[in-house]
Amino acid sequence: MTPQTEQMASSIGAWLELLPRAIAAILSLSALGYFVGWREANSYYTALGAAWAAASVSPLALLQLSANTIVTVAAAAFFSLILVLEKKVSLRNLSRFCAACLGIAGIFLAASQGLFGYAPPSRAHILASVGSLFFAISAGVTLSELIGHIRQSSQPISSGHLWLIYWFVLPGMFWAPDRLGEARALRDAEPLSSPLPVVEPDASLQPSDWRLVQLVGDKAILMMLTDEAQNRRFRMVEVKDVKAFGSMLKPPAAKK
Repeated sequence: MTPQTEQMASSIGAWLELLPRAIAAILSLSALGYFVGWREANSYYTALGAAWAAASVSPLALLQLSANTIVTVAAAAFFSLILVLEKKVSLRNLSRFCAACLGIAGIFLAASQGLFGYAPPSRAHILASVGSLFFAISAGVTLSELIGHIRQSSQPISSGHLWLIYWFVLPGMFWAPDRLGEARALRDAEPLSSPLPVVEPDASLQPSDWRLVQLVGDKAILMMLTDEAQNRRFRMVEVKDVKAFGSMLKPPAAKK
């Protein structure tokens, strides 16, 4: 066997060894994305008062809903692992960074719930989005920490690291999407500032009273906004029965 053939065989073997790991990573991220998307969607529709609608969201829509979170987790895990493998950052410093991200995430999510004072729905949604972003970063960093400890047998996982994962990282994967879905629902249900587009439905529904919540296949979930949450009304109609969808663009602010 020539040196070129040996090199080619070695490269093919390396790729074949890497392929199962890549597939496992993709499947793991997809499962995490499905879980996070389901938590957010369920929290969103429950806060709106239409918990029944969460079951109609397709798996693909759930993955799309959690796309930002999954990309953030994967990016944080990749770049932090590169820093560890190149020995530019120690596992101890990485653990401190993870704890700092968790602290920032907790502050933003708590602020979105009004712990430090009332926050309007639109601002609360922004705070919840930032908090969720930092929780995703901490999850990715935690993943790279675990891989680093496995590769470096001289630095076993400490009990403090395990408690950090158990008490903060894992609960954050529940709290962050739940709070983000709730904050988005409160923003969308605000009668005067809802970003949901106005729809012009069929003759059986009064125009301008209904907003489009989501398209589900060939059907549309509509919601009638009211000042009181218990008075909201929902309807699922065929998309072909909707005559027009309003624009989601806001008018430009008036110049002073």
